Amino acid sequence: YTQEAIRYHTSRYGTRYGELFNRLHLHVIEEALNRLPTQSRILEVACGTGHVTSLLARKGFRFVACDLTPAMMIQSRQQCNGKGSFVEADAFRLPFRDGTFEGVLSTRFLHLFPYRAQQNLMTEMLRVLGKDGLLIVDFDNAFSRWLLAIPYVVYNVIRYRRVAPYAIYNHIRHTERSCRRLGLNVSDSIGIGGTHLIIPA
Repeated sequence: YTQEAIRYHTSRYGTRYGELFNRLHLHVIEEALNRLPTQSRILEVACGTGHVTSLLARKGFRFVACDLTPAMMIQSRQQCNGKGSFVEADAFRLPFRDGTFEGVLSTRFLHLFPYRAQQNLMTEMLRVLGKDGLLIVDFDNAFSRWLLAIPYVVYNVIRYRRVAPYAIYNHIRHTERSCRRLGLNVSDSIGIGGTHLIIPA
């Protein structure tokens, strides 16, 4: 991701589909975040180039954004106009005390890992989330992957010169059950493009 940092945001959100996904994704995340008081302390895990981080800055949250790639955080920091804190961190071992945050969110990240690793990552997010806090995570959607199999192949061949990106595709019901096994109450599951956003409360 160090080599990809400068062009990452444009490559993901610079197309017509990318722009549409960007608007829809941020809209549903903002609606979820509206459940929290504006002064809530929020952690974004794997902030990347700031797709969601800039939303946290605009809404006035006290936020910490972390990523394992400093080059990505440079791009994110530029979108936030000096707001928030940025920490280089491994998502499997977050450098924060238990219950530090009122909200934890992570998007466009968990699909990179197999199910067991997803569970471990969410367990670590829950460790730093305070009691009755809000967790927002998303996953690539298995249903859309097969329903739109041919368009996905064509898009990836044209856009990335490969048949498909590396990703783990989750089934919504399976993901909801996984969340409940972690002791979470799933308040919403929302489909956005090829992604489903899970909001456990």
